[in-house]
Amino acid sequence: MQHTLTRLDHGLEFIGAHLATDFLNTSSYRYDKTRAHEHIQTYADLVEFARQAGEIGAALARRLIAQAEAQPEKAAQIYRRAVALREATWTAFSRIAHEREAPREAVDLISAEAADAQAHARLDRVLDGWQWQWPDDDIARPLWPIARAAADLLTSEDRRLLRECADDTCAWMFVDRTKNHSRRWCNENTCGSRTKVRAFRQRQKRVARAR
Repeated sequence: MQHTLTRLDHGLEFIGAHLATDFLNTSSYRYDKTRAHEHIQTYADLVEFARQAGEIGAALARRLIAQAEAQPEKAAQIYRRAVALREATWTAFSRIAHEREAPREAVDLISAEAADAQAHARLDRVLDGWQWQWPDDDIARPLWPIARAAADLLTSEDRRLLRECADDTCAWMFVDRTKNHSRRWCNENTCGSRTKVRAFRQRQKRVARAR
C-alpha cells in the first residue's frame, strides 16, 4: 500500500535558523489564545515536519507512517513526547532569550530525550567524515534529531543568540545570525510589518486625542 504524506498546514515557516527553534515554531501565537494554533496535531505531522526539515527522506517518511499505523499506541506516545519536548524547550529557550534562568524541570526533560536519542545513535561514514545517525526502523526516528538539536543548542554558545519574535502575540523563536545581532522579528514581512502598522495607528490615535 502506498502511503500518502500529509502536508503541514499553511503558515508554518522554517525561519528559526536551527532545527530546534524551527520545531518550537510548530506552535503559533502562544500569547494570543484567540489565534493560537497547533501545526503538529498527529504523529504523521511530526513525520512530515522531519521530512520538510531535511531530517528524513520521503521514502522513509512513508515507511514510518506505515509502521505507525501498525503501532498506533506507540505512535501516539511518540507524538506526546515530541509535544512535551517542544513545550519544555520553548520554556527553557524563552527564558534564556529574556536573560533568565531556564527552569530545571524543562532542562531535565530535554536532557532525558537527548540521552534517549544518543542511546540509539551510532557514528556512520558519510562522504569525507563521520556523522551521528539513527536507525530507520523505529518510529521514534523523527523525534531523535529534534531532541539532539535542542540539547546541542542549549549547550552551545549559540544559546546566547536565541531571540523571541518582538511581536507581542507571536512567540516564535529563532537564532539571530545577523551580522550585528539586530534581528527582531521571526519574519519582517509578517510580524514586523504588522507590529509597525499597529504602532503607527497608535501614534495616530494619540495625536488625534491631543488635538
